[in-house]
Amino acid sequence: MKKPTMNLGEVIDRLSILTMKVYFGDEQSISEHRHLTQSLSAYGVNGKVMASALRLQLMNRLIWELENDMRKGHLDGDLQEMGRRAIKIRDFNAKRIEYKNSINEKGFREVKVLHRSA
Repeated sequence: MKKPTMNLGEVIDRLSILTMKVYFGDEQSISEHRHLTQSLSAYGVNGKVMASALRLQLMNRLIWELENDMRKGHLDGDLQEMGRRAIKIRDFNAKRIEYKNSINEKGFREVKVLHRSA
């Protein structure tokens, strides 16, 4: 595949934005995301690994945002909100593990045992 007209930094920046758009349901961004992921090979970059790394970073950010107020004690006493966040954190963590394992196709794979995110 020939190099896109954008430089590598622009491709990765655009891919990071498209990764969020696709995750949050913008189906119109899927084909461009797929195209840019594939075009990274022209730069010697594994597009599948890069896409998984971007998704992994997104999950870590979403988990951080949910946990931050809990860590600071801002939700003390609001058990309903803490429970809602705990469920979202569990679901985001399951995706985080999925993306991490897609990077680790060969070698160590994280598996949650007796855990809902398994």
